[in-house]
Amino acid sequence: MVHKGIDRIKRNQYEESLEFFDRVLDTNPKSTDAWNNKGVAFYKMGDAKSAIECYDKALEADPENLEALRNKGFVLRVEGEFEGALEAYDKLISYEPDVNSFRGRATALIGMSRLEEALESLIEASEIESSMQIETEIEILRKTLLDIAMKKGLI
Repeated sequence: MVHKGIDRIKRNQYEESLEFFDRVLDTNPKSTDAWNNKGVAFYKMGDAKSAIECYDKALEADPENLEALRNKGFVLRVEGEFEGALEAYDKLISYEPDVNSFRGRATALIGMSRLEEALESLIEASEIESSMQIETEIEILRKTLLDIAMKKGLI
């Protein structure tokens, strides 16, 4: 049944996907797959609040559900809720450090004006998997920090 809901998401039939996920949840209210994908459907429909609630339900059932945690961090970050996003990314990193979690963490930190910490996260991401994109982001952030230091007369 979850797969039918996922199929509806892929077809941009979000309302129908919710019906499938609700059927699963009626019989298994702790189905992390149903909660997580229901969150995806809500997010695609533009309802970030309901999406986050669904991710939280998935995480209540399984606190180590990395997919729900990743989705929650993404939605919070996009919505400008950087502290919540940072918390999600930090948990992800504690379970499974990967490039995308460090980059998401860096973006949340930038949103909070914590640029030095953001730079550290990007450097950690590059140590896991170096790419031109990450190296460019590191260089931009270094230049930004240098410009700020110069404007403040620290250099």
